[in-house]
Formats: sequence, C-alpha cells, structure tokens
Amino acid sequence: MSTSIQDKKEYPLMWWGKDEIRGFDQKLVDNCNLPYNCRHILYRDPRFNPVDKDLYDKSPLIFVSIYQADDSISAFNRPEDLPPQKDVDAGKKAWVLYGWEAPKWFESKKSVINKFSYKFNYHPNSDFIYPYFDSSILDLVLAPPPSTLEYKNTMRQKGFNDGRGLAPIAWIVSNCNSFNGREYYVHQLQKYINVDIYGHCKNLNRVWPRHADGREFTDLELTSSYKFYLAFENSNCDFYVTEKLKRTYEAGTIPIVDGPNDYGLFAATHNALIQADQYSPKQLAALVKALDNDEDKYADRLRYKYPKDPARKPTVEDLSPVFVGQWMNRNQSATYRSWPPNYDESMCRVCKLAHDVSEGLETLDPTKRLAPDANCLAKKHYRFTWMVEYHWRLSLLFVALLGMTLFVLYRKRGRRIPRIMTWLLREWDSGMNYLALPTFDSKSTNSQWSN
Repeated sequence: MSTSIQDKKEYPLMWWGKDEIRGFDQKLVDNCNLPYNCRHILYRDPRFNPVDKDLYDKSPLIFVSIYQADDSISAFNRPEDLPPQKDVDAGKKAWVLYGWEAPKWFESKKSVINKFSYKFNYHPNSDFIYPYFDSSILDLVLAPPPSTLEYKNTMRQKGFNDGRGLAPIAWIVSNCNSFNGREYYVHQLQKYINVDIYGHCKNLNRVWPRHADGREFTDLELTSSYKFYLAFENSNCDFYVTEKLKRTYEAGTIPIVDGPNDYGLFAATHNALIQADQYSPKQLAALVKALDNDEDKYADRLRYKYPKDPARKPTVEDLSPVFVGQWMNRNQSATYRSWPPNYDESMCRVCKLAHDVSEGLETLDPTKRLAPDANCLAKKHYRFTWMVEYHWRLSLLFVALLGMTLFVLYRKRGRRIPRIMTWLLREWDSGMNYLALPTFDSKSTNSQWSN
C-alpha cells in the first residue's frame, strides 16, 4: 500500500533570518519519490522572536545568508543573533550557504566562509547545484522566435508608440553599481554607437514601452524588438551566466556577453555570442554596425532561430555539440548527482541528507568547511575605464605640472647666474684664476673625498 503525503514523516529545513526567501516558508519538499518529506521553516528575526528550540534541534541543516555570517556587515550585527557556531564545531549542525548570486568580496574571507559546510548555488562544484541553466535551455533555444527579422528592422526605424527609432543595442539594468563596473564599459561603448538603456539607473535613456492598450511590454517583448542585447553580468566569475543570456536566446536576439572568461558551455553555436572583452568599445561598435547593415551576416548568427528554409524546424543538429552535450537531459535522482542538475533534484538531495543525519544513517563532519572563493575577477571594467578615460588625462596633468615645476626652478636659478658670474670675475681680478679642487695623494688612501 502506498504512503500518502499526510502519512509521511517530515524533517524541517531551517532558514535563518533571510527575509528575501520568505516564499520558502512552510513550503513542502514532497516531489522526491522518497518515503518522507521535508518542510522549509523560515526563522526571520532573532532579535525579537526567540527561535523554536524544538524545530532547531530537529533541523541538522541551517540555511544561513552570507550577509549574516560576516558580523561586520550583518543586518543583525551580533554573533549571538546567529545559529550557535559551537553546534557546527560539535558536528550537530551544518550551515548551508544558499543563493544564486556571484560570490561577494567577503566570501574570500576565511573567517566568514569557513563557518559554512555546504554550498547550494549555481556553481558546478557546489554540494547542491541550483543552476540558471538546465536541460530546458535546449527547448528554449530551438523554440520559434517571438518576432521576425523584418519586425526587428521595422522597429529600428519606427520604434515604439513614441515614433522614435530604436538603437541597434538594448540593455535592461537594475544593479547600477555593479561589482565589475560594467556600466563604465557601456559608457565607453556609447561614444561609438547608440545603446537604449532601460531600468532603474540614472543613466537610462528610454522609458519602458507600453502597448496601445496600456499594457507594459514584457522583458521578452522588449528584447525581441532589438537586434542586439547587452547580456552583461554584474560579476565576472566562473560559470556565472544568468537569465540575461537565456532571455536573448528566447528572444532571437544576438547577445553581447560579458561574464566568465569561457563561454564555451553556454554558446548555442560557434558564432551565437559576441564576447565584449574580445573587443575595445570602438571595435565592438564597428562589428555591431557591420552586422546591423548586412542582413545575411546578421541572420547567419541566428540560424538556430531563423533557418534559411522557413519551412524547416531547427533541431539540436543546428547547435554546438559542446552546448548540446552540456545541457542534454539525463536521468535525475534524489540519491545521486546527475547532470544537468535542476533545483528540485538538488533540494531533494538536501532533504535526503537531513533525513539521513536525523535518523543516524549519516554523521556531519565538523571539519568539512567551505574554502574562500576567489574565482571572480574584481572590478574588471574599473581598470579598463581608468586606462581609457582617466589615465591619459592624469598623465597629461603630470607632464604639465612637471613642466611648470622645471620652469619655476629655472627662473629661480636664472637670478643667481649674474651673481655667480660677478663673483668669478672678482676672484679672477684678485689673481685666483682657477677653482681649487680636492687633492689626492696617490701614496695614501686618505683624501679629501673620503671625508
């Protein structure tokens, strides 16, 4: 006889004080084909609400925000507001670092990251992988595009309801001060080509469009109206490729990307992407203009969406073998890690670990701790902007200041020259027609130079 959901034993998964994951609270993990379930429990505010000790004791895994683990920047800002570290040291509990975001600077601090035993995020080296991409990306890439190439060309000229034509490139941005300084690269790019910027930052130059009936365009509708899109990540970290690239694949728009050094696993075809850091802003603008003005070359980069034969439906044969091999669906399991992983599978593996520890089938290793993560390239575009925007100006300023200093010194020394000449002439007239030099006795090691 099968066991109903109501009859299954539940194991708590405690989330400690991170309010942005409030949607998880009381959510049941019941899709794992296991004879038990798990339930997410959110403990929001250690300052004002005492923790449910019974639930805490029953939960061997504690999901903790990286922001809380660093006491210097914590929202709670007190060690006593965190789960007791002594329980981790004793092997009774394990902290799980959860999130989709790229590693922050303080994750490179051993004093912070060493508090965690497990990582649940996008990186393939994580204990529990929560990827932005999974096997569904293949269907998304091969799905019919929401707009035609003719529509894109029309929008370039006509634009939205305001009658203002569109730029070749669009960018939707909400993080206005990114970790890598991507906004500085875009600023340089705008010197050579128009970029329509939407979002919440002060440098936006387009208002979010609406349909004639007043409905706002969706992200997908807006992106598919453009021929190019800036899929710039806010951090340059290994494997950190987010929904920005997925959106361009779905929209049938050429993505201009900036993120990890290697996009090989994320490139649908050999020429599907334009990697920004392979070009200077001026070179990138020239490439975009060339593709914008050559319909055949532009369409060649999007054959997975717009095949030459409109009656032919694109297949995985049109995609890069590396891309297909990376994201082709394989068997999923709550017991064994498979690839590509998905969120449900990873959460099922968390549930299984919580069950096994609670029932004494597995023990937590107190020496298992995360190591500092230093795979990100910090402030990538700050350095670029320094060289392009400021370095030559400061160099010119330095040369100017040096020239002024030398000129002032020359003027000051110039006043002394007549005095020196007068003194030399006076000495000459008095019979001293040479300047006394130090003497050196070749038979002695002592000389006036040695003093």
